[in-house]
Amino acid sequence: MSVKPAEILLSPYTLGDLKLKNRIVMAPLTRTRAENRGKVPNDLMAKYYTQRTGAGLIITEGTFVSEQGQGWFGAPGIYTEEQRAGWARITDAVHRAGGLIFVQLWHQGSVSHRSLYEDGRAPLGPSAVNPGQLIHIKGGKVMSETPLEMDLVDIKQAVREFRHAAQVARDAGFDGVQIQGGFVYLFQQFLHEITNRRTDQYGGQVENRARILFEVLDAVLEVWPSDRVGVKAGPMMNEVGAFRATDETLKTSEYVYRKIAGYKLSHMLLMRQMADLTRTPIEHMSGDAVVHHFRHLYTGTLILNVGIDANHGAHLINEGAGDLIAFGRDYIANPDLVERIRLDAPLNEPRPEYFYGNSANGYTDYPNLTQSHLNSDRTWMHVSEATTPAKHCPKT
Repeated sequence: MSVKPAEILLSPYTLGDLKLKNRIVMAPLTRTRAENRGKVPNDLMAKYYTQRTGAGLIITEGTFVSEQGQGWFGAPGIYTEEQRAGWARITDAVHRAGGLIFVQLWHQGSVSHRSLYEDGRAPLGPSAVNPGQLIHIKGGKVMSETPLEMDLVDIKQAVREFRHAAQVARDAGFDGVQIQGGFVYLFQQFLHEITNRRTDQYGGQVENRARILFEVLDAVLEVWPSDRVGVKAGPMMNEVGAFRATDETLKTSEYVYRKIAGYKLSHMLLMRQMADLTRTPIEHMSGDAVVHHFRHLYTGTLILNVGIDANHGAHLINEGAGDLIAFGRDYIANPDLVERIRLDAPLNEPRPEYFYGNSANGYTDYPNLTQSHLNSDRTWMHVSEATTPAKHCPKT
């Protein structure tokens, strides 16, 4: 690459009507620091996000659109006045620090557990199929259970809940929203033929399985202009429990991307595959293959995520495979990630034992680069690009 990675990643980018100062995105990362009864974002979270405003764009952790949508103890919501006020303090702090921030709207569907609901009710899903996932509850993890099948009233209620959450987000001062439309959550449960066995207008052929996603998208667009709305979606599977690749997986995601292309949204976020796809129907979609495949289907802004370091991300942008790079684990451990990329400096190692918790440990206590660091260890500043190993930028 003739152009250094920093020159590509630190170049400005126009996202709809927003001017991003660089092409680095803080990926949505569940961190469970809202361990309170109201699921209210707090001052510790404000500090965490404000520390990371060097990013061109911050996308928050998944944020529940309703009480029914929850499925992870300690994650925040965005459907009550108290939650709105908590998020408003965060968006104000981020904006004062020169950052831009979208909230990710989240409904976990059947990937939940009755112990998370005060009345002990069962989770809801497209069909009465146990998704086979580990659920983070208070005090540990348990296996998921068989949900109740959503009736048409439940589906319409979920659509209304996304619209309401979108309005709360706008009132809280966010710059935009991203709909969590992938991985193992509500929309993927409808899209996947193993977890969706319905025979009505929300089941069967792909147009029906995708119907709820587009009804929600249309509802959110009643609140926000299209250039402030993004969607996270794609064929990335965890290959655990019910969520395994099938002959329908790639065709389903292609349908979603082609249809979304007509909406002129802010962005799509595409995750590279984490699981081993060997001997699955989409084994050819491993690594960058999925990125290049969907780039041909979607010409709007594409944010790429998972297993991408700074050098790799700059290469993908340089060859036109994507427009922005979302860093996850690197941003957990390096609040000043942008500056470290600028200087080609070593990164802090993340501490996985603190990924989830309720304290500042492993959350807001990672060190920034300081002048003393620069004075005491300048060797990394003089290594040529050709000899700088990828270990300086661990994978997301």
